[in-house]
Amino acid sequence: MAKALDAPYEAGRRGSAWLKIKVAHSLDLVVLAAEWGSGRRRGWLSNLHLGARDPTGGFVMLGKTFKGLTDEMLAWQTERLEALAIAREGHVVHVRPELVVEIAFNELQTSRRYPGGLALRFARVLRYRPDKRAEEADTIDTVRAIAATTSRSSSSARMPSA
Repeated sequence: MAKALDAPYEAGRRGSAWLKIKVAHSLDLVVLAAEWGSGRRRGWLSNLHLGARDPTGGFVMLGKTFKGLTDEMLAWQTERLEALAIAREGHVVHVRPELVVEIAFNELQTSRRYPGGLALRFARVLRYRPDKRAEEADTIDTVRAIAATTSRSSSSARMPSA
């Protein structure tokens, strides 16, 4: 948290002079599937299913995001993902894991939904990485190391309860 220097301090209150500052991390992940959009994104593959590379083979899903995509990116990725499609399941199009995308996120949380036991929080697309192959994407071990580091730093910053 940060507060304007000239703003008064009020115990137990956070006003408009306070700003919550979150540290963003980024990972290069692989697109495993995408969902057809709705509303303004109807007709475009929008919600990306993201996975980290498993060093023992395959990919481990960490979550989904549709944030950070421009109309130009949506059009490009719809065409590209349609070309990579290997299966369709309702509104989900599963693709060959070839596209690497740089994802920014604020936190990792434990998850029972995803096999790796972790999920991205506040994930958003920064850019596609045509310079990287899926074999060069970040691994689940890298993700776990970030989770261990951030959970230690955030837990040590908490005040003890009374």
